[in-house]
Amino acid sequence: MAVVHAAQDWTGILLINKPPDRTSFSVIAQLRRVTGWRKIGHVGTLDPFAVGLLPVCIGRATAAVQFMESYDKVYRVSIVFGSATDTQDKTGTVTEQYQLDSAERAELQRTDFAALRQCIARLPGSHEQLPPMYSAIKKDGRPLYSYARAGQSVERKSRTIQIRRAELISVELQDQLQAVVEIECSKGTYIRTLADTIGRDLGYFAHAAELERLRVGPFSLADALDPDLLETWSAGADSDGLAGRLRSSGQLLPTIRAFDGWPRIELSHDDALRLIRGQAVLQTGHNWSGIGDGERQVVVCGGQLIGIASLRPQATGERRLKTERVLIDHADFQAR
Repeated sequence: MAVVHAAQDWTGILLINKPPDRTSFSVIAQLRRVTGWRKIGHVGTLDPFAVGLLPVCIGRATAAVQFMESYDKVYRVSIVFGSATDTQDKTGTVTEQYQLDSAERAELQRTDFAALRQCIARLPGSHEQLPPMYSAIKKDGRPLYSYARAGQSVERKSRTIQIRRAELISVELQDQLQAVVEIECSKGTYIRTLADTIGRDLGYFAHAAELERLRVGPFSLADALDPDLLETWSAGADSDGLAGRLRSSGQLLPTIRAFDGWPRIELSHDDALRLIRGQAVLQTGHNWSGIGDGERQVVVCGGQLIGIASLRPQATGERRLKTERVLIDHADFQAR
């Protein structure tokens, strides 16, 4: 039976370490059952075979998901060379194969895998990437994977992605060539597609055998919680007890943590209240000279998160703080 918790107890961000062979949605379903909350959203879907960091927003913190989706991410991928699959990972059917001969194996070892190292070194920068057919991107209202499972391939548009960093962590050559690569990249990057691309660039074919997400924006896997541990903690605990344990352990983070590193505007209590009510807050009396028009700002009052806003010029020549999203309600602000 689901436990019902008070709204103020369950607003925040949980960092979850997604186990293997589970969908991101199944993890959310488990959290809904444990917490009794329906309003839960996650940042960045992980494939079932992938593991690692899944930031989860609860209650009013779900309003922050739209801003968190754009964060860069860091992955560690294990790539197995010698075979490509239709899903570009270990769950798929092998479509192409390549067997290294003795001369190629000797050359790789003699050069300390120079060809592979050079291929990884070329990754940083801007790329056009074609989303794989086995993905949740929709075409005519249907996810691409539904076409793929029906044996169909449909036209799709390439996307511009950014690889910030690519580092070869380890490489070994036994029965197969295998490499572990750490990649920091922009939103929308398919790591298994990169694995496939690396294999084709080398001429060996390849697929992603393991995939772990290490970071999402300011959040780290090192701080994540196993969802089964949360289930254990919830057994016999009331609302205040479970929420208090999560907060004291540093697991239930305040929503403002989603905006670590963002520029901030501090408002007085009265101006913050005006912003929450949708009333005008003008530049007069504020030192906002260093803030450009349209630049997103985190708006706070006494350390309390109010919302996201930017400065907009008015016909009068004055500038107004224009709200993009209010992240607190009137009652909670008044209760501080």
